[in-house]
Amino acid sequence: MIGYMVLAAVVIAVAVFVLWPLLRSQRQIAVSVPARIADLQARRQYLVQAIRDVDFDHASGKMLDEEYQETRGKYVREAAIVLRDLEKEAGGFDEEINVEILQLRALARNVQLSSNQEPSSS
Repeated sequence: MIGYMVLAAVVIAVAVFVLWPLLRSQRQIAVSVPARIADLQARRQYLVQAIRDVDFDHASGKMLDEEYQETRGKYVREAAIVLRDLEKEAGGFDEEINVEILQLRALARNVQLSSNQEPSSS
């Protein structure tokens, strides 16, 4: 009897050990998209601040016109890429939300229709 309990404990431990990476990877996939958006937003904030700093340095005479144009242009191009990527990520979420709303509306209609069709008992 004790042998079966030990065997069961070993089987459960091996199953958990084998299945843990599979369960963990599914959780990471679900979290990776919001993390990507958070990274993009942090990058966007950094770039906006960098552009402000470059503008301030140029206005205060710390930066020559040529250097200003080059540096500001680099930051603006990078910011445009980040904004485009943010729009792509957000667009995917918008589509998922719209599909879910449509599904919930269809479910609500079905529930409403089924409640209207139930025979009334008097």
